[in-house]
Amino acid sequence: MRFDVSKTSWLGGRYGVLFFTFVVTAAFIGVWSYQVWLGQERAIVDAETTAANLARVIEDANSRTVQAVDLILANVAAGMRPGGWAEGRDAKGFLQSLLEEAPQVREVAFADETGRITAISRRGVVPKLSIVTEDFFIQAKDGTLPPFYISEPYGGRLLGDGGRREGATQHWHLIAARTVLDDEGEFAGVAVAVINPGFYREQIDALDVGLKGGIAYYRYDGALLVQGGAGRLEVGQGIHKDHPLFTLYLPQREWGTFRHGADNYHDDPHIVSYRATTRWPILVAVILDQGEALASWRAEARDFSAVMAGGLTVLMILAFVVYRQRSAAETAERRLTLLGTALKTTANMVLITDVNAHIVWVNDAFCKQFGYGFDEVIGKDPKILKSGLVSASVIENMWETILGGRTWNGDLINCRKDGSLVIVNQTISPIVNDDGQVTHFVAIHDDITDRKEVENELREAKISAESANSVKTQFLANMSHELRTPLNAVIGFIDMMRLETFGPLGHDKYREYSTDIHTSASHLLTLISDILDVSKIEAGRMSLSEDHIHLADLAETCRKLLSYRAREGGVSLITFVPDNLPDLRADEVRVKQIVLNLLTNAIKFTPSGGTVRLAMEISAQGGVVIRAEDSGVGIASEDLNKILEPFGQAGDTNSLSKEGVGLGLYLVKAFSEMHGGHVDVASELGVGTHVTVTFPPERNLPVSEGRIVY
Repeated sequence: MRFDVSKTSWLGGRYGVLFFTFVVTAAFIGVWSYQVWLGQERAIVDAETTAANLARVIEDANSRTVQAVDLILANVAAGMRPGGWAEGRDAKGFLQSLLEEAPQVREVAFADETGRITAISRRGVVPKLSIVTEDFFIQAKDGTLPPFYISEPYGGRLLGDGGRREGATQHWHLIAARTVLDDEGEFAGVAVAVINPGFYREQIDALDVGLKGGIAYYRYDGALLVQGGAGRLEVGQGIHKDHPLFTLYLPQREWGTFRHGADNYHDDPHIVSYRATTRWPILVAVILDQGEALASWRAEARDFSAVMAGGLTVLMILAFVVYRQRSAAETAERRLTLLGTALKTTANMVLITDVNAHIVWVNDAFCKQFGYGFDEVIGKDPKILKSGLVSASVIENMWETILGGRTWNGDLINCRKDGSLVIVNQTISPIVNDDGQVTHFVAIHDDITDRKEVENELREAKISAESANSVKTQFLANMSHELRTPLNAVIGFIDMMRLETFGPLGHDKYREYSTDIHTSASHLLTLISDILDVSKIEAGRMSLSEDHIHLADLAETCRKLLSYRAREGGVSLITFVPDNLPDLRADEVRVKQIVLNLLTNAIKFTPSGGTVRLAMEISAQGGVVIRAEDSGVGIASEDLNKILEPFGQAGDTNSLSKEGVGLGLYLVKAFSEMHGGHVDVASELGVGTHVTVTFPPERNLPVSEGRIVY
């Protein structure tokens, strides 16, 4: 087992996942965009091919139409010229016969050299028509008219019905013309044919160019003759010679296909395929709207994009999952590395074994403490540390605990490689897999050899101190007992002398001496009693009785006992006990001793003219409070804790000059704490002292109906 995990390169980590995701996404979007563009381009190329095929079909049909018209004009020119085979015959019948095989021609006519129509296929009398002002007649007369001429649109159905580009689509026509020469080659007139526009509509309607597409017929000079599409046919409007069709493409090739954006003639981008009739000055153009041409591509692109978007979504989800996994793996690696570093560098000795108690890993502290190299202990049993000084029951308890999935902690004595011993506090924890099975054990050893030595020294010192304290306490108890017995006898005999039981003493000095002896002996007896109480407290032999105490009576009794001393010192002693104060469940003797000690101290350190007040009340928590307040000399703040210790006294001269050894407040504190209470002291030099004893609320009793007088 190794904790020194090799660092993963950024390309193999979560940032590598992000980079890979970015590259794949970019490639994915690139392929997506390319395929969409390729589909668009393919759709446009298909539209261009369609337009070219349609242009070829229209061009073939138009060539046949123009050829038929040209053949009619040639027959008119051959038959109607001076000396022609139709001269002197039925000209109208001749011209009408020519229309039988040319449905695209409405009527034919012949104009002489003056421009007057002399023959026409129209039924009835030949109308008085003249074309002398028409451009094509002027060109024919000047000898500049092409072999086949087609005019711009004229309004009306027949020759002479209207002007150019006038009228609706069902009332217009085109004029085809051809120069007629006599035998000497002189100008003899013009053969004219009126072309039926319905024939072009049939050609246009036979082809599908979409709703926005169209087919247009132009002359080479850019004049728009006819245009239409999707059931419509319109007279051409104006000259389109500035269109790229005539400025760029037609001069280079007589046929071709190109793409063109929106312009003055078309509102949207479109595809134009054109073909020029080689023999005739007519050009056909098929115009397909790019939007319509791309309609099927849009549907395919939408479906393809939906599939690609779904694939990209799956890719992003997979990338997110892998990113989360790599992030978790990197976090786990960092934690494992941190754990390994922590275990490796910790001052405690760490040992890991498998369930068969074979060592799989130890840290540097283990190797340093026990003197083994890392490779020396791997695969070994921890028994190599066995010292033989640990009982079998401890080992058995340890295995029972850790095999049960619980943590074991205890002190063991192990043996180093060099044979020296070390005391360790060892904690062994089982490592459990997801199935709840124990797979390894982790043991953490803490060298407590020095601590154990210190503990042994402290234990021995404690035993010695307890023994000395016990001897001291026993000595004080014995001495107190031994002193009290003769002291009581002395006090008894002095009382008999003071009372002159067996007769007068005879002299006043004897009476004065006997009073002094009685006072000193009583004080000494009190001191010995306090020392005896301290000895019992420290020895743990002090016991309490549970009495029912009426505090008002207790306060009055204590006041009477100390009133003489207070008057003697010129101190005013007052008490305050409210009527509703509950009774107290406590040791009556010890509570009385608490009150007497508090008042005695207060009277002792209050100068003449001062006041000592004993107050009893209920605390905010509901417990009984006994407080002694004086206007005495006060206690310095640094001495407040000292006065509650055994034999503790304030450090000022006035305090030290008073009688007492410093046990009064200590006994107050001890007796209070034995009852579950506590003592608080507040004092200010030159102002006075407040000592408060607070009992717990559990010691409150209902106020008794009677009064107990002490």
